[in-house]
Amino acid sequence: MTARSRRSWTAADYDSEQILLELGHRDAAAHVTRVRRALRTLRRPKPRPQRPVIDWDAARRAADAVTRGDLDEATRIVDATDCPRDTAFAAFRFIDPVDVLDAA
Repeated sequence: MTARSRRSWTAADYDSEQILLELGHRDAAAHVTRVRRALRTLRRPKPRPQRPVIDWDAARRAADAVTRGDLDEATRIVDATDCPRDTAFAAFRFIDPVDVLDAA
């Protein structure tokens, strides 16, 4: 093992190498380096999934269509967006239950 590969070693790494050598491990330095590399890959944070972009104007228009009772138009408006499920769910913020009951 070269000195370059041990540049970032901690005291615990040297202790681990010494223990492995005492136990008869043939290439203790390489083993410690492999373990450090494996731990580094495990500690890497996983990328967060991107949050969906909600088309709030489409959600408002869909809510207005639902309030008027035109569910086909509301479905067309929502389906035309990039994220139909989230836009439809966002439309519930703009639906007034009193207005819907009055329209029925």
